[in-house]
Amino acid sequence: MISKPKKKKKKNRPVSKAREIFKAITLVLIIGAALRAFVIQPFRAPDSAMQNALYNGDFLLVSKLSYMNEKPKQGDLIVFTHPLRNSQKLVRRIVAIEGETVEVSGKKVYVNGAPLQDFETTLHSDYRILPVEFSGRDYMASLQVPSGSVFVLGDNRDKAEDSRSFGCVPVGSIDGKGLFVYFSWTPDPNAPKLKPPYIIPAIELFFYNIYNFPSRVRWDRLFI
Repeated sequence: MISKPKKKKKKNRPVSKAREIFKAITLVLIIGAALRAFVIQPFRAPDSAMQNALYNGDFLLVSKLSYMNEKPKQGDLIVFTHPLRNSQKLVRRIVAIEGETVEVSGKKVYVNGAPLQDFETTLHSDYRILPVEFSGRDYMASLQVPSGSVFVLGDNRDKAEDSRSFGCVPVGSIDGKGLFVYFSWTPDPNAPKLKPPYIIPAIELFFYNIYNFPSRVRWDRLFI
């Protein structure tokens, strides 16, 4: 009787180290993308409109879940889409919510007829009070915040574009609530600029930032 040849058992090939690393990196990227889309979002303060709360170059961590179970309230720091420029994101502070009235008279803000107590970070960088004929910065007629909207101001009241100019912000355009500054980077006008063909300037910028990293980081503003 002729015996059948035995089938060779397939040996489990060891998974290469490179493949394991690739899978790990892919998983991290997927988790990171999911967190950014649904949970948290980083935002960099582009100017001094929120000084003293945020300085130009501060990186703010924003919670996208804060308003799932609660409504925006006075004092909240929010990131939102500019009501007139959909491609631009801003960070400002809520001073009034739907149904409340807001008025600005001689730099002083009134909510429901009562003077608004300045926040700890409120800044007036210009002592002048400009007549309403020349600017809407220091005077604004009484306005009632519409349903589903909030009224926002920059903490740096004299150098901020906010609801005094573009009106109230729809709650639906709010990305989230600011939590804390996790990193801060001093802007440097002497740093190399990214411009075509980009490759060489990108390399120059990388090494420039590495060399100047210790002096450009605002160490006292990390995680505040």
